[in-house]
Amino acid sequence: MRIVLLVCCMQRRTMLAGATTGVALTAGCLGWLPVVGSSVRTDFERTSTDLAVDDDPAVSVDGETVTARGTVQYGSSECGTVELAHAGFEGSQNRLDLLVVAADDRTGGVGLGGCTDDLVAGGYRLEATVSGRLRRVSVTEHHVFGETYSTTVDGLDG
Repeated sequence: MRIVLLVCCMQRRTMLAGATTGVALTAGCLGWLPVVGSSVRTDFERTSTDLAVDDDPAVSVDGETVTARGTVQYGSSECGTVELAHAGFEGSQNRLDLLVVAADDRTGGVGLGGCTDDLVAGGYRLEATVSGRLRRVSVTEHHVFGETYSTTVDGLDG
């Protein structure tokens, strides 16, 4: 029994040493990978529902600033919300991707009764600013039952 435990401990040390060496070997080699989302400043706010639930997001571009407006359907007026889930700028492609989703928000003090069983449409206004040139902007909405609406603006570089 002791021999088996000793062998297992020795193999574990070898494995840990190999993993540490692998991390050390790649430490300086990953600088060429693009950093997504590191240079996007966003301002997201809930607004009135200016657009219909089944409309694509309205997108306008002014230099390095993108403004998007839309309406997302979410479940439960007590436990749901609309939020910005992703804002990523891919610098090597000058591409900005924005994702607005119907989200669960159970931080609102829901008691023992649980969430209401209703559908709600929530408007939003999103302003995203990048530090770089834009060639492509994509704004996507994911609604409560999986519906997806998207607007892409191409050819911004010239």
